[in-house]
Parts: sequence; C-alpha cells; structure tokens
Amino acid sequence: MTLIMGTMSHKLLSAIFIFLLHLKPALGVISRVGDNNMWCIERERQALLEFKKGLVDDNHRLSSWGNEYAKRNCCSWEGVHCNNQTGHVLELRLDSCGLRGKISPSLIELHHLSYLSLSGNDFNNSEIPKSISSLNNLKYLDLNSANLSGPIPFQLGNFSHLQYLDLSWNNLKPVQNLEWLSHLVSIEHLELSNLNLSVANDWLKVVSGLPKLSGLRLYNCSLPFVTPSSLLHINSSKSLTFLDLANNPCISSSIFPWLLNSGANLVFVDLSSNQLQGSIPNIFGNMKSLEQLFLNDNQLEGGIPESLGDICTLCILYLSSNNLNGQVLDFFHNLQGCAKDSLESLHLGRNQITGSVPNFAIFPSLRELDISNNKFNGTLGERIGSLHKLEYLDIRSNMLEGVISETLLSNFPNLYCLELSSNSLTLNFSFDWVPPFQLIDLYLRSCKLGPDFPNWIRTQSNLIFLDLSNTGISNTIPTWFWDMPFELNYLNLSQNQIKGRLPNASSIFSNFAILDFSSNRFEGPLPVISSNLSSLNLSKNKFSGLNSFICSKIGGMMHLDLSSNNLFEGIPDCFMHWQELEILNLAHNNLFGKIPHSMGSLIQLIALDLSNNSLSGELPWSLQNCTLLRFMHLEKNKLSGTIPAWIGERMSSLIILSLRSNIFHGSIRSQICLLIHIKYLDLSQNNISGTIPKCLDNLIAMAHKISDVMTNKYFIWNGPEYSFYTDYGSYSDNSVHITVGWKGNVYEYGKNFGEMRSIDLANNKLTGNIPEGISCLIELKALNLSGNMLTGVIPKNIGKLEQLESLDLSRNWLSGSLPASMVGLHYLGYLDLSYNKLSGRIPTGTQLQSFDPSKFMGNAGLCGPPLIEKCPEDVTSNIGGSKNHQEDRDAVSKNHQGDRDEFWKCLYVGTGFGFATGFWGVCVSLILNRSWRHAYFLMLTNLKDWLYVTIVVHTAILLKMFHS
Repeated sequence: MTLIMGTMSHKLLSAIFIFLLHLKPALGVISRVGDNNMWCIERERQALLEFKKGLVDDNHRLSSWGNEYAKRNCCSWEGVHCNNQTGHVLELRLDSCGLRGKISPSLIELHHLSYLSLSGNDFNNSEIPKSISSLNNLKYLDLNSANLSGPIPFQLGNFSHLQYLDLSWNNLKPVQNLEWLSHLVSIEHLELSNLNLSVANDWLKVVSGLPKLSGLRLYNCSLPFVTPSSLLHINSSKSLTFLDLANNPCISSSIFPWLLNSGANLVFVDLSSNQLQGSIPNIFGNMKSLEQLFLNDNQLEGGIPESLGDICTLCILYLSSNNLNGQVLDFFHNLQGCAKDSLESLHLGRNQITGSVPNFAIFPSLRELDISNNKFNGTLGERIGSLHKLEYLDIRSNMLEGVISETLLSNFPNLYCLELSSNSLTLNFSFDWVPPFQLIDLYLRSCKLGPDFPNWIRTQSNLIFLDLSNTGISNTIPTWFWDMPFELNYLNLSQNQIKGRLPNASSIFSNFAILDFSSNRFEGPLPVISSNLSSLNLSKNKFSGLNSFICSKIGGMMHLDLSSNNLFEGIPDCFMHWQELEILNLAHNNLFGKIPHSMGSLIQLIALDLSNNSLSGELPWSLQNCTLLRFMHLEKNKLSGTIPAWIGERMSSLIILSLRSNIFHGSIRSQICLLIHIKYLDLSQNNISGTIPKCLDNLIAMAHKISDVMTNKYFIWNGPEYSFYTDYGSYSDNSVHITVGWKGNVYEYGKNFGEMRSIDLANNKLTGNIPEGISCLIELKALNLSGNMLTGVIPKNIGKLEQLESLDLSRNWLSGSLPASMVGLHYLGYLDLSYNKLSGRIPTGTQLQSFDPSKFMGNAGLCGPPLIEKCPEDVTSNIGGSKNHQEDRDAVSKNHQGDRDEFWKCLYVGTGFGFATGFWGVCVSLILNRSWRHAYFLMLTNLKDWLYVTIVVHTAILLKMFHS
C-alpha cells in the first residue's frame, strides 16, 4: 500500500512539474517588475505594440511604449493598467490622446481586459473591428467621438458583462433596430448620442427591457415617434436615474405616460429641443428624487404646475424657449413649495410671461436666474438684492426700467455673468467703484452708460465677452483699456459715437476672435490685426487704407465687414491670403478698378457684397471657384460685359443675386435657370437684350412650396429671417443688406428679407414675349419687367401667381387683353400696366378695380372700371336704349290699356250669363215641379205674415216708450 501511494505521489509531482514547464512559455513571463513583483505578459505586450503600429502619435502620448529594456514592462506604459497579482492587462485608457489611425484587431489578445476607452481620438472613419466582441470580460467600452464609421457590429451584443457602453458622436451607419442591445443584461449606462435611430422603432421596448439600466443618453438620435398604443406592450423600467432624450424632433408629449411609470427614481431628465406640447404635466411631481429637469426649447404652454414646487430635491429647472404665458406671480406662487429652498438654477427666458418683477427672495439658494425675452416690467431694486449666491443673471430683452446702482450689484460677490441688454436701464456707478465680483460675460447693449467709457471695466481681468453696444458712449476709448491683461474673446462697441483711432499694433488684438466697432466715428487707417481674429466689423466709420490691410497676409479671418467707410482706392489683388473668408462686405465705399482675380481664391465664401462702389470691367472668371456663394450683391457699380454662363453652372447654390444698375450687355443665357435655390434675382437697369429665357419654371425655390429652411455650414434661412453664421456667432443685423425694387419704390432689406421671392429685369432692352412658364412660379411675390421692349400678350395663366404682391409690366409693347385669371391675384398690392398696347375690358374683380387709373394709362384700347372710358359694347347698349325709350313706354301703355278693356268685357259677359242662368234655373224649376211650386208660395206667405207681426209689435213698443 505504501509503495502504491509513493508511486502515485511521484506521478502527481511529475505531472505538476510538466504542467509548469508548459505554463511558463504559455504565460510568456519575461521579468519581475519593480518592487511589487508585477509580471508583464509577453503575449499581451506584443498585442499592445501591434496596436501601436496602426496609430500615429503626434502628441507622443505612447512614447513609453517600446521594446527597449527599460520599456519592456507593458504594465508601466501610458494608459495601461494591469492586475497586481497576475500581470494581465485589465484597463486601456487612451481617451483624448490625439491618436490617429485604426483600431488593430490585436486587442483580442487582451483576454482579461475589462476597461477600454479610446474616445476623443481620430480613427479616420475606420470601422469598429468585429473581433472586439471576443473581449468577453469587458465591462466598460467608450468609443465616443472617435471618428468611426460603418455599421455597429451586432456582435457587441455578446458582452454579457458590459456595464458601460458609449458609441456617441461617430459616423456610424443608420441603425435598423436595437435588438442586439437586449442581450446586454448587465448594462447600466448606455450612450448612443448623434447616431441615426430614425427607423429603430423598437428603441423604447429594448431600453425598457434592460433590467439594470440606470443611465440612458440618446441625444440627437432622430428617434421615431412613440405611439400611445405601443406603450401598452412595454414594461416600465424602474432602475433609470439618468435620462437624456434631448433634440429628437419626433419626441412629443406621448412620451409622458412612459415617464410616469419609469420615473420614480429619476434624478436627471432632459427632454429639451423636442416637440412637447400642451401644459406641463403633473407626472414630474411623482419624481421625488428629481434634481435636474430640462424642458426648454419645446412648445409647452400655460404655467408651472404646483407639483414642480413640491419636489424638495429640485435644483435645476430649465423652461426657457417655450410658449409659457400668464402672470409671473402665478408662476412663482406654484414654486413656493419645498422646491423654493433647493432651487439653484431657474431658467424662464424666451417665453411670454408678463407682470412686474417678483420678489426673488423666496429662492435663497438661487445661483442662476434667466428671465430674458419675456414681458417683465417695472424695476429690479431689492427684488433680487437678497440673492447673495447669485452667479448668473440674465434679464435682457424685457421692459424693465430704472437705475442699476453699484449698491445693488455689490450684493453679488460670486457673479460671473451679467446680461442686462435691451431694456431701459441706466447704470449709475461712481468713477472709482470696484465691484466685488469678477465677470466673465458682460452684456449691456442699449443700457445708458455714456458719454464716458465705464472706468470700472478695468477691474474685470477675467472678461471674455463684453458687449457695450448702443450705450451712448461718445468719447474715446481710454488707453488703459488696450493695456488690460484680460483674455477678451468677443468685444462689441458698435452703435455708439466713439471717436479717435484704433491702436496699430497686432499684439493688442491677439486674443480677440470677434470685434465689432461698427456705426461709430473711428477714423484713420485700418488697424493691424492678429491672425487669431475670426470676425471683424468696422462698417459705418471713416477708415481708410484697404490695400495695406488686405495685403498684410492675415489668415483665419471668416467674416469681414468694411462697408460704408472712406475706402477710396482699387481693391488689392491679395485675397489669396484670405482663403477661410466666408463673408466679405465692402459695399458703400469709393472703390474703383476691376474686381481682382484673387477673389476667386475665396472658395469658402458664402456672402459677397461689393455694391455701391465704382467698380468696372467684367466679372473675373476666377469667381466661378466660389461655388458655396449664397449671396452675391454687386449692384450700383460700372461692371460691364455679358452675364457669364458660369454663374448658373457653378453657383447653383445662390439664393440672392443682384447685378442691378450696372452696364452689363448681351442676353440672359438659359444657364440662369440652373439657379434652383434662387429667391431674389435682380438684373434690372442694365443694357441686357434678347429674350427672357423660357426655362424660368426651373427656378424651384420660386416654383414650388418647398421648405423655407436651407442650411449649410454657416448659412441658415428660416422663415422670415436669414442669418450668416461663423464658429463664433451669428450676423444678421448689419452684415448683409440688399436694395429691393418693391411696389414702385426702392427699399433696403436686412434680416427680414427671408420671405421675399422676386424677379426684377426692369429697364433693359429685352424683347420677345413674356414666357408662359413664368406662371409656374407660384411662390413669386414681386415681378418687375417694366421699361423693356416686350411684345405679345400677358400670359393667360398669370393668375396662378397667387402669392404675387407687386406686378410691374409698364412701358413695354404688350398687346391683347388682360387675362381673366388676374382677378385671382388677391394679394396684389401694387400693379402698373401703363404705357403698353393693351386693349379690351379690365377683368372685373375687387382687386383690379381698386388701383389708381394712372396704372392703366397709355393703353388706348383698355376700358372699364377703374378707367372712365366705357367699353364699346357698353356705349352701344346705352344709345339703343335712349332711342327706343318712348316707344317702349307707349307699347307698355297700350298693353296696359288693352288689359283693362279685356277685364271689363269679361266682367260684363260673366255677370249677364250668371243672371240669366240663375233666373231661368229657378223659374223653370217652379213651373215644372208642383210640390216645389206649392212649397215656394207657402214660404212666401209665411214670410209675409212674420214680417207683418214683427213690424206691428215693434211699432207698439216704440210708441209706448215715446209716450212714457
């Protein structure tokens, strides 16, 4: 027995020894590392080096990864974390390292990896490797903003231990369904923001079925509409604490029932920028743990329900940019539950709330207050003075008035943002006042500050945004301002009367991204600016020296407005240094010479305004490189040549094209019809000849009721307004203006130009007919073809232009009658058809008869109201009526007399015939019938006796009464 046991022990020891011999090469242990005896696994080290080979490390973040002896321990490499006992790589944290390249499949060798973060890098639109699904122990996967493309591998559903998944902000293909997510039974936090889930109709069912899900972020995913009926088959999720469904236009109030059943433990809810409508529901009152609620940028109406005021944990409440209305006192009354003590951030801006500013002292913890763009009135005073914790105050664009004193603002030592713009407020500070706060944002537009530049600004060394526009400042900018150490990024001093010169040192402007000094009295040469400047507006001043400014090799500028200055020179040919420029406005100066060839280098240009100068020559062919142009305004110059075909062929994105008041000649080529986005076309007051192109019905933006929203990188046209955008802000007030011939006058349009659809070809030498296709432009609002040599008739279907408000066809050779369809032009407010060869009756309709007769003069053949000239058929009818009037009266008289004679004849004959019939009928009956005859005479005898007795009796009575 002992021998047997000894033999077995010997075999067991041999087996263990052989196992260890095989185990060592398998593990690939190369060394003991440091004092903690951590082993580095050779196979995993080689996998990491293979991963590094596929990357470009511009920032040298992976410099510690290498084969040198001192760098052989992968556990000590940047972003690598290992198990202290086994040496296996557990975590790979390489987020935001500036890496470029591809994700190598070699990562599958990291079998023990539980944490992988590669977010914030650039993987060059490569796909997520399917092999990554082999990392069975992965609990954390973050690929946010990694520039990945292709489909989401359904194999990701194999991560049964995964607790955190973030695939947000990549270029992944639209997701058909989220069925693969349902297998992630351990998932706790899920982020798929900015992925296209528009056809993933199962999204709500899937996320509701994840038993441990506590955090869900689906921002900007184009989530499909949630039907109320679909909620009947969805189990409610009870584990959610964080929910972000913001910026999904199909999310409506139908989501509320799901929230009612899923929101018991919610701490964070963001439903902003959706389509929520109606009143704010009471369901949020059931969320007793809710701390942050974002309902801004929706279409909610009414007031605030009392249930919100009963959430004792509520700290942040965003309700701005809705349609909330009513008295402000009702709003604050409903917030006076226990929420008033916890509320730290209250945003009610951009609604329709009315009333005097309430007493904000009921919110002792308030740090942020936004009541901007409402209808608040009255004064502030002590109503906000007790908010000593206030950090952010935005009350702009209300109807507030009164004085803001230094005593009031001294109550806010923590203030970093102050927005008082667009009220009727006066700031009354002593010259040497030193505020207790350090502002980052200061907006005082339209407040009363002047005439001196505010001295207390010099104490604000943290300022980044400063707006002192339209504040009544009329003196010079003090020298200390340019020596300030602050990091100003945005400076707006426009619409004042500031005089003097700007400093001529680029170092002074080195920090600025946006400068707006427009509408002042600055003079002297244009300043030397820094390459960091993105937007510069010096319009409506007295600057000079364009040549040295443009040729100073400034890079990075995106918006430049030098309009309405004293620029008296040729435009320099140096725009090859301005290739990032997107808005260029040199209008209303004294510029002369040709448009430089280098302007074609502005391939990013979306708006070009050179109007109201003395520029001459032909349009340079290089301009056709500016294919992104939306706005080209060259009116009131001396430009010549023909209108090039490449405008239509290469600039099909144009929305506004004005070549008005130049000396262009030649014909309008058919390529103009390729401008499918054009909404304003003005070629008037030139020497253009030939015919009007028959293809005008191809101008889609005027021919069809398409959406008014047109977007590209920096241009938005939405409804009645349009704006030009850069990375640093929007420009719609002063940047772009256009002169429009409208209803017989000339107007300058700015930001409210968006709804205009106009064609103006007036005062040229156009011949031929008005093309019938023009009647297809059903969105057209203004049409001016006056002052040409057009012949033929007015298109018979012109009445289809139902949106037309202004029509001018005067001073042509048009003939024929006015189309009957013109009575359908119900919105027509201006009409001029004078001095043509039109004829016939003016169609009867309330609109046409309301115009002044002078608008029809010069057409010898026109007749009918509102003209006094009668139409021939009307005159003939009147003359015939006068001659035959007496004859008609005689005939009528004779007819009436004949009728009377006939009546009496019939009466006499009828009476005689009736008498004869009655008389002989009675007599013959009495003669032939004896019994009738006896009865008849007996009746007469009785009647005679009755009459005799009656007379005697009544006579006796009367005599007796008489004697009495």
